[in-house]
Amino acid sequence: MYFELKDATADILAKSRRHGELCDLPLDLISSEAEAYDIQAAAQDALGFERKGYAIVGSSDGSRRTLGLEKPIFSEIPGSSLLSNTREFHLPEGVIGVQCEFVFTMLRQYPDAGEDIDLSNVGDTVLTCRPAIGVLGRRTCRPFAGDNVAIADYGLHVATLCGDHMKEFAPSSLSEIEVTTFLFKETVLMGKASSVMGNPLHAVAWLAGELQARGRCLEPNDMVATGSCTTILQVWPRQHLAADFGPLGQIECIFN
Repeated sequence: MYFELKDATADILAKSRRHGELCDLPLDLISSEAEAYDIQAAAQDALGFERKGYAIVGSSDGSRRTLGLEKPIFSEIPGSSLLSNTREFHLPEGVIGVQCEFVFTMLRQYPDAGEDIDLSNVGDTVLTCRPAIGVLGRRTCRPFAGDNVAIADYGLHVATLCGDHMKEFAPSSLSEIEVTTFLFKETVLMGKASSVMGNPLHAVAWLAGELQARGRCLEPNDMVATGSCTTILQVWPRQHLAADFGPLGQIECIFN
């Protein structure tokens, strides 16, 4: 994609996200992952909201298969799309589905200058953990496949609906948590936290590595949404969704 078209593409993506509408953009012309993340960053700037953290998509095998991704991707979370204790959510056009995930709040910068990214101590870098529902969707009329298309289109992120904070949690036991998803109180999906890279905290380390490669790092109070520990669940208006995260509590929402 020509450089002079990147800003125009970003503006169209931002307008589509802001108004919950679909647009006709040839995102399949994006030539590289670097270009895709450049467009995503420009689209975030055009959207104009404060960034609250990062959302990871495709962190489990099942979610990648459903979304047609080769590997995990990430995007920044605009402040307007990070919602706490939201009991109702309007589904915009282009919604793909929802994912049950963990949201961590960072305690400190990670990695610090000269610090290695280490899976054995990443649990020491987070302050709180809470259950969440991630809403995924596209802004384009045509559902192009591929990592670069998804990256440019805000990493497919629509919204992160967060439950209550759990300040006291055991990082070592996170991978053992089982998550059960209900529609109208009927069990529809079950998953394990270990589906997310073996442990949801590993998603934090993965993201830190991706940011470090781009000259950035996680900052104190950044939110990190880990990606789905179940397969992606399609939802429709007037459906009631609840997810039980065991010791981390429950989260529920009615879509309209």
